[in-house]
Amino acid sequence: MAVEPDPGSAAWWDVRYRSGDIPWDTGIVPPELVALVSSGLLAPGWALDIGCGSGLSSRYLADHGFRVVGIDLAHSALVRGRRSAMAAGAPVYFCRGDAGDLGCLAVQAAFALDIGCFHAIPTDRQRTYVASLAAHLVSGAYYLLYAFEPSPDATDSPPGIGPREIALFAPYLRLRWARHGLDRDRPSAWYLMQRT
Repeated sequence: MAVEPDPGSAAWWDVRYRSGDIPWDTGIVPPELVALVSSGLLAPGWALDIGCGSGLSSRYLADHGFRVVGIDLAHSALVRGRRSAMAAGAPVYFCRGDAGDLGCLAVQAAFALDIGCFHAIPTDRQRTYVASLAAHLVSGAYYLLYAFEPSPDATDSPPGIGPREIALFAPYLRLRWARHGLDRDRPSAWYLMQRT
């Protein structure tokens, strides 16, 4: 009998990507990211795509003048990302690493993107994630976060984030706006923050 990898581990994410059980990988660049890039608010520079998966958003950012580092735990996802970036001629660097600790990076970014990674980080590691992210953002840098919100169904995974988790960013980043909605019938939100 095969032993299932621990949920959230690198092996677990690899199994998900190899099996094709990746409902978050829609093949569509999120309209919220497109609108932000199109707004002219962001100055192209280094960008971090935290939990980049197969690199769709990384390639989009590279196509719009950013030098991009995509970070993910799943080797299978990074292989997909590298292949598609090479095929498209997109200058994206992919790095296998833990989104909760970006200490392996020497980049100071003007923009960071997290589409569904922070809400999957265990509560006891969220402060480390926030401090590590802040250490890799230049003053005035923007951070776009997408996350599930807490669900009335306590069995949902990931559990989602709410005001308490967003408040963890306050020492380093200022909330510019939040837009709430639904994703697959689950409450979710986009947050734009700026490094102080």
